[in-house]
Amino acid sequence: MPISESPDPVSTSLLADLAASFDHAPWAVTELSGEAHVVRYANPAFCRLIGKRQDEVVGRDFANVLPSADEPLALLDRVFRTGAPASYTAEEQLAPRPLLFSYNLWPVMADGCTAGVMIQVNETGPIHETRRAISLALLRGALRQDELIEAADLANAELRTEINERRQREIDAKMLANEVAHRVKNNLQVVAALISNEIRRTPAPWEQGYRAMQNRIMAIAQLYDIVSQSSEDSAVALEAYLTGIARTLSTSLLGGTSGIRIAVEAEPIEIDSERAVPFGLLVNELGTNAVKHAFPGGRGLVTIALRRIGNEIELRVADDGIGMPVQEPERTLGKHGSDYIGIFARQLQGSLVRSAAPGEGTTVTIRFPLAAA
Repeated sequence: MPISESPDPVSTSLLADLAASFDHAPWAVTELSGEAHVVRYANPAFCRLIGKRQDEVVGRDFANVLPSADEPLALLDRVFRTGAPASYTAEEQLAPRPLLFSYNLWPVMADGCTAGVMIQVNETGPIHETRRAISLALLRGALRQDELIEAADLANAELRTEINERRQREIDAKMLANEVAHRVKNNLQVVAALISNEIRRTPAPWEQGYRAMQNRIMAIAQLYDIVSQSSEDSAVALEAYLTGIARTLSTSLLGGTSGIRIAVEAEPIEIDSERAVPFGLLVNELGTNAVKHAFPGGRGLVTIALRRIGNEIELRVADDGIGMPVQEPERTLGKHGSDYIGIFARQLQGSLVRSAAPGEGTTVTIRFPLAAA
């Protein structure tokens, strides 16, 4: 089909749809573009109706194709101007009886504006009424399909834009959260350093209290350090977290010449950042108690183990020290330490079991849900 070289306000996909739908149709169909009504498409039935070849029709003004058709031109102008469809019926005196002809005009829309007009010519004698109804339905369907495709393309483009914007907002929010976590970690380390400075000037009976406070602050600082480096939202890798807490306890409580070691045996498990705070404080309290009370001889091993059992997480802190009576743990652990351990275990919604015997070491096991309730 020849293509006009005038500006193309109608999509090529629509012209392809028209050709596929009406090239073999028995009724005459043509599509006109722009205010000048340039013929963009004319099916073979239309060319036969006016007695011209397709290359004599496509690309020409409709007024030149049908110079005597005053009524169609007036309707064309009105449909193009208002964007409202129109129709016209005329009687042609042919022997042996008159034959009615009619045509329907439909606006072709592009970007919300009228870009052209489609004309469908019908023979509307009584025997052709069924064919006319079918042709009208097909024409409406073709135009409606193009409108739906255009609307779907627009909706998809808007959805892609929204998805990209939301993805960027999530990235920005994660970067901001990481930066905040990094700054909180730095501030907590400053507080821990100030406490360390106070410890040097504190009498020996009070030193342990300051060191316990310092270790608790450093356990929280270690959490924020993990969060600031995490690429996942609200998830803390417990293996790295435990390693950091063990390193802090070794530096603060043992020094480089101690015969006591702290070992970490952890499976790769993650929990939400809210529960990571009581988890880290719980590990700090249990590790501190083991280092302070289990090894009067100054030598031994503290093991911090973590594993997943079904839908639960099991934390186990064990030492190979002197052990203690199970029925009197407070006397050895100290009242505050025991209180804190119970509080942190409850915050994790966990259950605590302690096993110990003189000379056989002490093991504290806490099981808590993998996912927060």
